Amino acid sequence: MTTSLTSHASHSTSVNSTSVNSFSNIAKILQDKRGFVWLAGQEGLIRADGKQSINFSLNNQEWPLPYSWIQDIALIDDKLLLATETHGLWLFDTRNGGVEKLPIKTHIQSHYRAVFFKGHYYIYSPYKLYRFNPITKITEILHHNIVISKLLHSNEQLYIVTSDGLFQLQDEQLLSVLPHSITAITVLSNAVIAITADKIYRLTDDGQLTSIAHNERIYGLTKTFAGDNFITVSSTGKVTQYHGLTLTTLPHHYGIAKDVRLKAVFQDSSGVLWLASSHGVEQLSESFIKNHDVDFKLAVNANEITLFENEIIIGSYGAGLQNFLTPVFKESVNNNFSKKGLKIFDVLAVNKQLYTASFDGIWRFDKTTQQVTKLHILANQLILKLEHKNNLLYIGTNYDGLYIYDLASKKITKQISVEHGLISTEILDVLPLDNGQLWIANNNNISLYQPSSNSVITLDTPNKSKVASFVLADNKVFASTLGDGILVFNLQGDLLAQIFKGHSFTEMLVEGSDIWVSGQPGLYRLSPTTHQLTLIENTQQYTFVSSLLVKDNTLYAIHYSGILAITLIKQKQFNPNVLISKTTISGRPYLLNKTIEIDSGNDVITLDLASLDYRPGLAKKYQYRINNNNWQQISNNQLTLTGLAAGNYHVEIMATNSLGQWSNIKAFTEIHVAYPWYWSLQLRIFYGVTLFFTVLIIAWLLFLRTKSIKHIHTLLKNDMRNSGKLMKVIQRNLQLVSTSLESNDIVQSKQLIQQSILALEESSNAQEPDNLAGKTLSIAVPFLADYVFNKYQVTLHTNIDEELDKLNYELRADVYKVIFEALISAIFKSNVANFDLTLQEVKGKLWLTISADNDSFSQLSSKVSFDLASYTIRQITYKHQASLNTFTNDDKGSQLVISFPLMALT
Repeated sequence: MTTSLTSHASHSTSVNSTSVNSFSNIAKILQDKRGFVWLAGQEGLIRADGKQSINFSLNNQEWPLPYSWIQDIALIDDKLLLATETHGLWLFDTRNGGVEKLPIKTHIQSHYRAVFFKGHYYIYSPYKLYRFNPITKITEILHHNIVISKLLHSNEQLYIVTSDGLFQLQDEQLLSVLPHSITAITVLSNAVIAITADKIYRLTDDGQLTSIAHNERIYGLTKTFAGDNFITVSSTGKVTQYHGLTLTTLPHHYGIAKDVRLKAVFQDSSGVLWLASSHGVEQLSESFIKNHDVDFKLAVNANEITLFENEIIIGSYGAGLQNFLTPVFKESVNNNFSKKGLKIFDVLAVNKQLYTASFDGIWRFDKTTQQVTKLHILANQLILKLEHKNNLLYIGTNYDGLYIYDLASKKITKQISVEHGLISTEILDVLPLDNGQLWIANNNNISLYQPSSNSVITLDTPNKSKVASFVLADNKVFASTLGDGILVFNLQGDLLAQIFKGHSFTEMLVEGSDIWVSGQPGLYRLSPTTHQLTLIENTQQYTFVSSLLVKDNTLYAIHYSGILAITLIKQKQFNPNVLISKTTISGRPYLLNKTIEIDSGNDVITLDLASLDYRPGLAKKYQYRINNNNWQQISNNQLTLTGLAAGNYHVEIMATNSLGQWSNIKAFTEIHVAYPWYWSLQLRIFYGVTLFFTVLIIAWLLFLRTKSIKHIHTLLKNDMRNSGKLMKVIQRNLQLVSTSLESNDIVQSKQLIQQSILALEESSNAQEPDNLAGKTLSIAVPFLADYVFNKYQVTLHTNIDEELDKLNYELRADVYKVIFEALISAIFKSNVANFDLTLQEVKGKLWLTISADNDSFSQLSSKVSFDLASYTIRQITYKHQASLNTFTNDDKGSQLVISFPLMALT
């Protein structure tokens, strides 16, 4: 066996699709305010998002630049200042990829260094230092015959590095502040950190100088992303973090980098160090784990660990019991094991006794004698699992189910097998509860043994793979599986959740308020309340076997090549910025995202998504929802939308970080799908206005119609009231007649009868000739002419075809009623003096024409404003399917024309 401690360095390999790791001539690295990392060098400008990268260069037709070789970059709000080898100084817009050349007049277009400081651009072009005013467009030469290696600034000072040391620019003069050769330099908020061959200097903007000694070759230096500290990387790959004020070293968890000469170093917001050299770009993240290599030279290096006498010991699969960090066993400890007994499946410490489950039954180690002995219980059986609770030993076998062994009486008290209801005899784990209930993992089944009824029930579960382990937490039972994630049950056996479906998990351990879960691959922390599963950083490269234990606030997890030690310090969750990194609309790409406007749902929208966490870990997950509907999972980092109906859509996007935790920062976009031309905004406004006025007009017409109908009802009511009064007078007179006759008062009776007859005659005489009353039209119409002349002094001239009296009486009566109502209505509504009436049959129709010398018939055709006469005439025309028209003549006269179809009525 060999056991060694490996110092673990995590190297990120998460940036795919034109990986930045292959770029070998990177001059500078920085991160914009959105979280994208930008790298500049001979191959152009590269934007990395943790999954993909875009290379802006002269050779990229999709994302072109007028040049490729970039010597220096600086961040100015949303833009990058680019100093190029051949094309001068440019501004690059990180929002859309647009470029703008600054009109700087220099002797050549080779610009090696550039910064923007206090409203001016400072540029180094070979042997000259320039200053450019963007307002006046004036370029000044500040210094000649100078070779500048670095040009940088703090909040208040501009610093220049030459072969003669470090200088400040004061009143357009170079002031030497550190006359030593500088190997690396960076700026803090109000100071500069400069490294020489043997010292690290801190120079504040007001001139205070402090230093510490060092004995390494340091070419890599960067400010920490958060705070005002800094990090150095030596030529041997040693990473050291310093306090930015005191220059004291600070603890960190970075491993050893490659031993190369670094050109650029940068720490991003997720804590990843970007190390650029001629060998490419290395990404180094902090690792909170230590790996202990354990190798017993076995075909299958699958081992188990447990605590025995507060020391970690190993049960190997073929080499028996082994020591770990502190010796517990003598070399002869395995002498008594049989060959099969050396293959240990489980180890369990109970009451200072160590039990091993093996291919050859159960063995016990005695610390006093330093010997192992085979127990006679279940001799020669393949034992898979040992569990202890309340002085009972639960023994899971491969072929005979579960045994319960009483350690006090040293007897088997119970066997639970197929005869009791188990589906399989292969017992992988058992969880005894305080109420006596047993949760049993038998192959890919989960069974519950009820001691009260001595029965077994098997749960209906969604997994098809084997169940590996149980834990109890938050009054729930968690079951890990070898391919179907983690199943969560309540204590009654109801399935509550399935976590990380499709992933393999082995052992679980409850520690504090968390559940630690070993996976294949990866080690995870699981919250029993929220079910949030978090990958432990840098463990994704290990495939864990089973055992987990905690000692001295350190978790130990065994994997196929060793044992991982993790300090139990809960790290603060990193919430990366979640963005739409690229938008493609029907094949046309755009950087980032803006409000998307498309002509129709046939356009295809592709959104490239980015979770800007550059640490190595799990593949990031994405989900989206539209207009606050349910969240939908996305299979990768691209969301494609098409076939959208016309309208507006609000899209929200969520993503996980590299450890599988959902970021609390979301991405958003708006999509406007245009309506058809006939449903454009302008036409919809027109439709709305038209509809409004149409409704208004209809409401006004209905109001007038209601008013007219109300007037008709009033006339009818008055007529009925008058008729009612006459009937009451006659009724009263008849009652008095009856009384008079009973008293033989004949005189009084005659008087009352004569009064009633007189009232009827007066009522009859007062009635107008408003109906045909059995007469012919040739008689009734002339009589009506005499009536209107005598009563209203209006002349009616008539021309009636005598053959019309052969028509049926109903039609003639209705025609007469129309004539009467039309004449009387016209007389009351105008100053008419003469009427001409023609009634004749022409081509199967009866034509009624009435002409007046005044505008008398204009209201008869109105369906809104009408009186009782208009209503009566309209009802008659509807009855006979007649057509009604009114005309106004040039001489201010009017005419009413009604045609009655005779064929339909005969």
